[in-house]
Amino acid sequence: MSTEQLDDDWVGPCHATDRSAAADHPHESWDLDVGDVQSWLRAQRVCHEQCPFLVACQARRTRLYPHPARNPQAVIWAGLAYSDSGQILGSAGLRRLSATKRGRERRAGEESWTAAG
Repeated sequence: MSTEQLDDDWVGPCHATDRSAAADHPHESWDLDVGDVQSWLRAQRVCHEQCPFLVACQARRTRLYPHPARNPQAVIWAGLAYSDSGQILGSAGLRRLSATKRGRERRAGEESWTAAG
């Protein structure tokens, strides 16, 4: 999916029209445990540029996580990406997370191949 593609089919902060966002299309999820850096950056862009609920989403995030030491984990919420430990990730942090995830998947594939062989 190209990042240049228009996002006209988005109807809310987490749903696409005529599609099941998370189950059938993990690349459209705001969950950092699925997808890749391209989909995460797209999700952030949709939040900031097209979501009519952004202000309400930011308010809910602040209400549910009022203390700066505690943040959501492994998710994009109100346009901000949060790591597994709740650290806010910029685009460089998302790229590092994606590279780490690919490395883990590659090592897991090699281990299963070695165990089977």
